[in-house]
Amino acid sequence: MPSPVIKKLSEFGEGFKHHHENYEAYSISRIRETGGVWDFGDLVFYFPEHFGFCYGVDKAIDMVFETCERFEGRRIFLTDQLIHNPYINGKLRERGVSYLKRDSHNLLVCDELKSTDVVVVSAFGTDFRDILSLKEKGVTIVDSTCGAIINVWKRVEGYAKKGFITVMHGKRNHEETRATLSQAVKEGGSYLAIENKAEALELAAVIRGEMAEKVFLAKYPGSAPEGFSFDAATCKMGMANQTTMLKGESLEIQDLLRKAFITRFGEPATLERFKSFDTICGATQDRQDALMNLLEKPLDLILIVGGFNSSNTSHLAELAYGHRPFYHIEGAGDILSKQEIQSRNPQDGHIEVKRSWFPSDAKHIGITSGASTPDVTLVEIIQKLRELKG
Repeated sequence: MPSPVIKKLSEFGEGFKHHHENYEAYSISRIRETGGVWDFGDLVFYFPEHFGFCYGVDKAIDMVFETCERFEGRRIFLTDQLIHNPYINGKLRERGVSYLKRDSHNLLVCDELKSTDVVVVSAFGTDFRDILSLKEKGVTIVDSTCGAIINVWKRVEGYAKKGFITVMHGKRNHEETRATLSQAVKEGGSYLAIENKAEALELAAVIRGEMAEKVFLAKYPGSAPEGFSFDAATCKMGMANQTTMLKGESLEIQDLLRKAFITRFGEPATLERFKSFDTICGATQDRQDALMNLLEKPLDLILIVGGFNSSNTSHLAELAYGHRPFYHIEGAGDILSKQEIQSRNPQDGHIEVKRSWFPSDAKHIGITSGASTPDVTLVEIIQKLRELKG
């Protein structure tokens, strides 16, 4: 009997719920409708036009909590963190949801699964080989993979079928990147994963014939499948992006690589050898653009709220860096006192305690949140700041 696979909330049948509404806050919802300002007199909070939960996160939360209700009494597992938010993941632990282990190749360990178990695929998706293993075990699979990510998978599959190497701008150890690149492998193709402009500049040098392919692969061993080699003089490449990267950087990388192809092969041949598409998630871009507008306001400080391991939140912090005092925090618990705050440094990723962060005369505060941060977290932070203000 084939393993049951649920990919839409409606596939649970009648009576399903929109559980993400449990993490909304009426006061924050009103802010979205009244211009993004919450004025308490002694403190004024300014919100961007877009922040917080996106559609993909709404869907994932609805599906996993509906799973908990529909399959109560059965063991429920997640392939990875549902989303990168400690508040939501904590709520799932309270419901008894566990994580499956992964082996040294980052593939799921399914040995102890039983056919009565339920496995939820996180919003980031998972390696296609994981799905095959889960189907072999006969478990019920609830697939909450974000639709924006699936659209990128289709591009990558198309590249592989046409003999293109997928060049992906993304964080190599991120669940989404691993899941996306596996789609190239599934179709018999291969890939190169680059994390930033500096790596793209070196890959461009390889394409122009100025650096040996094996030198690049040796320098970035995690960028390609084990044993992979390529010849820049004959290969074709297609660009893809982790959906939560900075759009400006992704476009700059695409331009760098395209120009490298033109330099070596000429423009007509480049049209056949190099393909690129904008695969940045629309919700991610909306939040980045909205933050840039918020930064133009005369604010005393800015709070970026979201998981420390959240890609889209960390990029919001990168955008805010250098504009004015700002802090990337996960929640109200990181506000230790009026003197100390725990925050993530966007330049090196270190989590550190900053002192003298909240000036006594601070009044105008900008606040935004990543796509996996619930509104209730923002309410808790605002309440904490009002207490500190006295």
